[in-house]
Amino acid sequence: MRHILRKMLCLTMSVMLAHCTGIAQNPVQWGAWKHWGDQKNGTYRNPIIPSDYSDLDCIRVGDTYYAISSTFQYSPGMIILESKDLVNWKICGHAVTDLTQISDELSWKK
Repeated sequence: MRHILRKMLCLTMSVMLAHCTGIAQNPVQWGAWKHWGDQKNGTYRNPIIPSDYSDLDCIRVGDTYYAISSTFQYSPGMIILESKDLVNWKICGHAVTDLTQISDELSWKK
């Protein structure tokens, strides 16, 4: 009985995941999104931001959300994003204009 229940649960979860992610209806190759983010009709589609923001961290200050992402060895460093609704994001700056401000060891001039 457990074996049957486990199979049913796995099948149900697979169908739910495919439905929620749109795999069943719209198979799309990674990175080939025609429509993403805000759909301008009160809905949105994943990915919200079609980009590779590593180590993304988000906070809310009042009614505004801010996200920061590491940029590793590239300047300007640590991109800062801003949003009012967690769907529409804009770049509002960088925490560090030149990584050598943090350490001379981050310079490419060696």
